[in-house]
Amino acid sequence: MNMHGLVRPVVTTVNPDILITWRQSTGFTLDVATGNRPVPTYTDVTNVRAQVQAQSSQQLKHPDYISQQGVRRDVYMYGDVEAINRPNTIGGDLLIFPEVPGGPNMTWLVVEVFETWPDWCKVSVALQTDVTT
Repeated sequence: MNMHGLVRPVVTTVNPDILITWRQSTGFTLDVATGNRPVPTYTDVTNVRAQVQAQSSQQLKHPDYISQQGVRRDVYMYGDVEAINRPNTIGGDLLIFPEVPGGPNMTWLVVEVFETWPDWCKVSVALQTDVTT
């Protein structure tokens, strides 16, 4: 049973879905000009429906007294979004959406995958320094 599909209509009455761009990592190429430094490559998937939410207070705590700076969000969306998975050399997906409704699109790095199911996932994203138009 798809519980996410059952609750989604109720959730979206309070916090509507938005359309985002999913920059799905396809690996990397080597940049000869910089001494074979790896440069990530992506395939863009546009108009993906996503539910963007603030993180819970538990997620915002300072684990082991380490202060984590930055702006983070939780994103529920359809698809198999990946954080960096070094052993399998996959992941590092990016999501493009505004920090605030109506604002400019920003780039968010997927830093953690909380849940992954056959048809949807919940990930944590961190705001990156560049602005994407």
